[in-house]
Amino acid sequence: MYHNILKLVRDWYFVQASPNDPKAQSLPLSDELIGELLQYVTSHEVGHSLGFRHNMKASSSYTVEQLRNKEFTKKFGVEASIMDYGRFNYVAQPGDGARLIPIIGPYDDFAVEWGYREFPDAKTYDQEKKELAKITARQLEDRKLRFGDPDPAEDPSQQTEDLGSDPIQATEFGLKNIDRVAGFLVKATAKPNENYELLGEMYEQLLGQRRRELGHVVNLVGGFVRANLWYPEGKKIFDPIQAEQQKKAVKFLIENGLRMPPSLVAPEILDRLESHGTAGRILASQQVILRALVNKTRIDRMSEFEARSKDAYKPADLFGDLFEGMFSDLRLQPGKPIEVDLYRRNLQRAYVDLLASFLENPADDSDLPALARHSLQRVQKELPGGSLTLEDLSPTVRAHLTDLRTRAEHALDPIPSAPRPDRSPVVLPSRRRGATSPDQN
Repeated sequence: MYHNILKLVRDWYFVQASPNDPKAQSLPLSDELIGELLQYVTSHEVGHSLGFRHNMKASSSYTVEQLRNKEFTKKFGVEASIMDYGRFNYVAQPGDGARLIPIIGPYDDFAVEWGYREFPDAKTYDQEKKELAKITARQLEDRKLRFGDPDPAEDPSQQTEDLGSDPIQATEFGLKNIDRVAGFLVKATAKPNENYELLGEMYEQLLGQRRRELGHVVNLVGGFVRANLWYPEGKKIFDPIQAEQQKKAVKFLIENGLRMPPSLVAPEILDRLESHGTAGRILASQQVILRALVNKTRIDRMSEFEARSKDAYKPADLFGDLFEGMFSDLRLQPGKPIEVDLYRRNLQRAYVDLLASFLENPADDSDLPALARHSLQRVQKELPGGSLTLEDLSPTVRAHLTDLRTRAEHALDPIPSAPRPDRSPVVLPSRRRGATSPDQN
């Protein structure tokens, strides 16, 4: 048992389930509720003592509709196995009445039967293997009985801290609940004659929950669902996520993960916590998404699938969608000035710098450097130019555009045509007879 499990379950339940449980909308949580949460954790740990490993596929076994269904969750819980890391039901919405805390699920009963059932009629090891094979065969028809080790970067159905068979839809509902928690965050944590330390802790927890849920969507891009099947059933072990679903995931991330979350930068919260630093914190969470989307492993996997399928979501598609989404607010529209807020400027600079990093010692076994170079060339050519007036651009936005193009130029041409100022230390000539100054050597 983790040494500080009381704090852990409090933090999880508050940021994930409190919109659906009025008892959790004010801290501290009651002893009765904490007891229920500890029962969940203890049941999981007892599963390990019986020999069961973490089953990360279990949390993707139920649909979002099932997770929001009162009767279904009452019977089957919120994940098919208590040995997953699904945590609490962050998908359910107020009024659903759905269960919020995991319970022992269908996979757990299945695993106990496979591991501990006795077969009195089986006289030999081979006969027992045949009986066990009959139990295992149920997995072919019932996805609730399937197993998966954690492998989120490749298989989005084997993630941790997730719920639901559709990460986009699950995260859409999850973000609504995060906004709700932000709405009562101060009231839930601030107490008379106490400081705002607890408010700061739970604010960080809320940002972390948001980052995790968005990460579940990231892993759809370039993802494959792995089936743990043997020959002859295993005709196709790796099944790619449909291109349409991958494109939808990128669109969702652009509109949600790569936008400033208004509920989490509300003055009611921030004015109690810090004078500055929020913009950097928001950028850091966005950079996690960008680096996860645009990295060599993911791009290489997408490139290989493109080479063997006409229906692939291609790396070039990803870069094109990211460029359009990242710089959409820099598109000229008649009669409308270009506005780019602080959070957006930070993100655009970070993206250009990320692209530039792939041109330093570029890999020769990946399409990533070429695609990054092409995107930087688009930054130079397609962003609004210096002919715009102050009616179109504020001084800050004008400086921002100039900076983006300059960063792209330096990345594409490390030795720019215009000489840079020489800031090297001045070396005075020696007083020895016949000595020359450095520029004469």
